[in-house]
Amino acid sequence: MPISIETDIYNYAQQVLGKESIETIEHFKHPHCLRDVVEFILVQKAIKLGGLELQYDFVLGDYDARNIRLIQHGLLLISFDSIWLNEASQYESDVFISEPVIRNGEFYAGIYVAPKRITELKPKLAQGISELSFVTSEAWHTDVKTLTELEPKNLVIEADWLVMAKMVSNGWVDAMLAPFKSALPFSYQGRNYHIQAIDGYKIALQDSRHFVVSKKHPLGKQTFDALQKGLKQLRQSGYIERAYRECGFLNPNVDTWQEIKPTQG
Repeated sequence: MPISIETDIYNYAQQVLGKESIETIEHFKHPHCLRDVVEFILVQKAIKLGGLELQYDFVLGDYDARNIRLIQHGLLLISFDSIWLNEASQYESDVFISEPVIRNGEFYAGIYVAPKRITELKPKLAQGISELSFVTSEAWHTDVKTLTELEPKNLVIEADWLVMAKMVSNGWVDAMLAPFKSALPFSYQGRNYHIQAIDGYKIALQDSRHFVVSKKHPLGKQTFDALQKGLKQLRQSGYIERAYRECGFLNPNVDTWQEIKPTQG
């Protein structure tokens, strides 16, 4: 069963697994554990728990791991990388959509700004984000939807993440959304940019994340049925939430931070 996977994700997964197997791994506290790594393990574990034995032939490369078009056409069985429902629902005539692995509003993003502007911008968040300008990508449907509902002062659309980070870092735009890392400080730094999360505030993304399985692949239906069965067991046992929390995607460090919500009325 050929499954395309990004090389670094596959290699990180082997490090996270260590001497454990897909069946036995219980914990995900590891410096190389990312959401993609958790999901690489989660998919396989769920399908096996659901009673289906598949032999995977991992094809390593620099892929967009979703390969949604290949899944649509039945050339690839399953995505090992969850996608937002907003995106998955566009393909529902061709794919089965799993139960959510990240539930709606469960994932929080940080409000990232230039570090030197935190003192200036943080007080403005007391009444929401209406006094801040944000930059995002129109390809990130969930981010656009979430930010639009929160009514920032201005919403700038830019395609490239690095360009966004530089715009914020240089103060041309006040802020952007980005995930929290597994450990403090929450910042991203690279050539010509440095952005940091304003502490004490978080924004829940208004969407859920799911795995998709091809309806056109000969093993599609039985794989989907096994996946659903396994995910149900893993949800009930608390495994799914624990895995995402331990890897930092659902970040316990921000549990007590104030959530910025749309104004009512």
